[in-house]
Amino acid sequence: MKIAIIGLGRVAMADALALARLHQVVMTGPLPDRIEAINRGEYGLHDPALDDYCTRHRLDLRAVHDTAQAIADAEMVFISAPLSRDPLSGDFNLVEMDTRIEFVARRAPMAPIVVRSAVPVGYCEAKRVELKGAKIVYAPEFCREGHMLSDNLYPKFLIVGDRHALGRRVLNVLQGAALRAAIPTRQMGLTEAELTRHLSIMMKAARVSYFNELDSYALHHGLDARQIIDGVCLDPRIGAHANNPCFGFGHGMLPLSTQSLKAKLDPARLPVLSGLEQAHTARSDALAHQITARKPSAVGIYQPGPTGPLPAALERLKQRLEAAGIPTRIQLGDAPALAQFKQDCEMVVTQRAAPELGDIRAKLFTRDHYARPEAAASAA
Repeated sequence: MKIAIIGLGRVAMADALALARLHQVVMTGPLPDRIEAINRGEYGLHDPALDDYCTRHRLDLRAVHDTAQAIADAEMVFISAPLSRDPLSGDFNLVEMDTRIEFVARRAPMAPIVVRSAVPVGYCEAKRVELKGAKIVYAPEFCREGHMLSDNLYPKFLIVGDRHALGRRVLNVLQGAALRAAIPTRQMGLTEAELTRHLSIMMKAARVSYFNELDSYALHHGLDARQIIDGVCLDPRIGAHANNPCFGFGHGMLPLSTQSLKAKLDPARLPVLSGLEQAHTARSDALAHQITARKPSAVGIYQPGPTGPLPAALERLKQRLEAAGIPTRIQLGDAPALAQFKQDCEMVVTQRAAPELGDIRAKLFTRDHYARPEAAASAA
C-alpha cells in the first residue's frame, strides 16, 4: 500500500519508519533540508531503537517537496502538523492543519485522512461536516519524548477515533506497523478520541506535579524525599510507576490540552486540571530558588541527547537562573567536550543522574531519587 505522510516532525518521522517496513511511504513537507536528509537516510530521531531497527529492516521510504506528488495514488494519508496558540487570544493556530486536510480531501477523496496531531476537542467532527463527509479518522499518539519510534513499534495500546469500518482499516494498519503482538485497542468516536488524548496528557502532568510538589516540600524542609515517595507508593492504588521527581512536566502539549478543555467548560469547573500549568511554574521557581541560594558563579545544564532543544522544564529553569544573573552553559551528550564542561562549571544541572556525570557527584543538582544502578555505582 502507498501511504503518504504530510509532516516532517518527530511524530511523522516515527510513523514513517514504522510503516515503511510494510508499505511504500512518501513523506512531504515545507523543509527542503529535512527532505534531503531523509532521502540520505538521516532521520533526525534520537531513539534507542533507531539504529538496530534500520539495520534489521529494509524500509521503503522517501521524501518529496511536492505534496500533490506525495499523495498521488496514496491509499491512506497521515497528517501531522505543528500546533501552536496565539499568545494574545490563546486560540489554537489551525491554519496549517486546515490547509493540509482540505488539500487531501480535494485531491484524494477516496483516501482515509489519519490525523495524528493533538487537535482541539471537536475539531475532526467539525471538519467532516465542513468537508461533507471527508474520510477523517483521528488516531492519537501517546509516544514518549526520545522514544517515538520505540513506542510506535511496541505500543502499550492503540486508539482510533472512528467506530466503523474506516476506523478498523486504520487500526489494522497501525497494528501491522507494530512489532508487538496482542496490543489492546479501542475504537471510539472522533471527539471521544480527541478528548482521550488531551486528558491523558493532563493526567500524566498531574502525576508529575504531585511527586514534584512532594519533592519540593521535602527539599525545602531538609527531608528525605526518597523515603517519603517509597512510603506513599506502597499503596497499590498509587503504585511505584512514574514516581521519580523531575524539573517539571516537559511535554509541549500541556498548554494546548489545557486550553482545549477550557474552551469547552468554565475553568472553575476544572480546578485541578486548570491549575497544572501553574503547578509546573511553581516547581521551576522552587528549584531556581534552591540553586540561586547556593550562589554558583556558573551553572552547566547537561542534556544527554546529541542534538535537539532543551526540554521545556529545563528551558524554564535556565531562564530563571539567567534572570537572577547566573550565567548558564548547555552541554549535549558530546564526549569530546564533556570533560572540559565538567571542569568549567561550578554546578551541573541535569534531569537524571547519567553515568558519565558520576565523577562530579558533588557538583550535580538533580532531583533524581532513582538513579540507574550504573550511575550510582560510578558516582560512589
